[in-house]
Amino acid sequence: MSAAGSFRAETRLVEVDGATLAGTLTLPTTEGPWPVTLLLGGTFSDLRDADADPRLWPGVPKRGMYAILAHGLAEAGIASFRFDRRGAGESSGELGVQRAQEVADAGAVWRWVRSLQEGNGRAAMLGHSAGAYVLCRVALEVGQPDAAVLQGALYRSIAGLLEYNYRLVSEYLSLGERQAAWVKQHSTKAYEDALMMDTIVRAIDEGESTAVAEIDGETRTRDLSSLRYDLELPPEDQFRQLAAPTLVLHGSEDLNVPPEDAFDTVRALWEAGNDDVELRVVPGANLSFQLDADDYETRVREKVTMQNFSRPFHARYPGVVIDYLSRQLA
Repeated sequence: MSAAGSFRAETRLVEVDGATLAGTLTLPTTEGPWPVTLLLGGTFSDLRDADADPRLWPGVPKRGMYAILAHGLAEAGIASFRFDRRGAGESSGELGVQRAQEVADAGAVWRWVRSLQEGNGRAAMLGHSAGAYVLCRVALEVGQPDAAVLQGALYRSIAGLLEYNYRLVSEYLSLGERQAAWVKQHSTKAYEDALMMDTIVRAIDEGESTAVAEIDGETRTRDLSSLRYDLELPPEDQFRQLAAPTLVLHGSEDLNVPPEDAFDTVRALWEAGNDDVELRVVPGANLSFQLDADDYETRVREKVTMQNFSRPFHARYPGVVIDYLSRQLA
């Protein structure tokens, strides 16, 4: 166990089907029991602090988003648990599993969080990016939280998400040979994906498991089978399953998930009968609620290489989350 400032951090192990998940239970230093929040990571958040596993994403900087959030929650009197995904960090099992297994693991952890002796019976879930999708599935399949936070949640289709991301790079490539050469040198995958954009989207729309295209005289193939779970259970349908009080939080400068999706998510919750919804759009913040560069070229280049993960967090993060959960879990 470690202690710093006004929180205590303990390593806990959660047994799930076929693996042991290692995580950090962060506790306030005030007398318990306390409300507890489960933090679910999204894409590039294989490790408990919402960092990328270097075996899957070499060269991606650490951002430590969930460590900052967990410490702030503890100071506000809220415990939290965050964990390494199956096969990542200190967790056992196969690395890089598909969405169905990720949802099953998160569901098992949610049951464990609900049974914590340190908990006072009030428990929330927070999901970031794809983690918001997982949160909704867990709420439906295992049980509703007392409050939910959807950070940078995708509403549109998977094909729409890919098109949004690929088009940004495609438009940068179209500026000239210098820009195209830079992208190709620093991220061959981003370069090829941008050129394959129409082929990939068409393959998804037609239900194909692969997309094939000629890039610079060579055949390139993209395996789309890992998208099957999300395609069969599209993001826009998942929010209708969430009955808990919900905060929808998005950055106005998100280059990964369109900011407009936050408004569609709120409408979906309303239409499903959930009228206890708050919307916050953080001006100038990206997907991780960090501050990107001011100039267009640097922003695109840092997105391509994911170096924007090393940018400072917006002054309103994580305070906006802590304020909401403090009100809901009091």
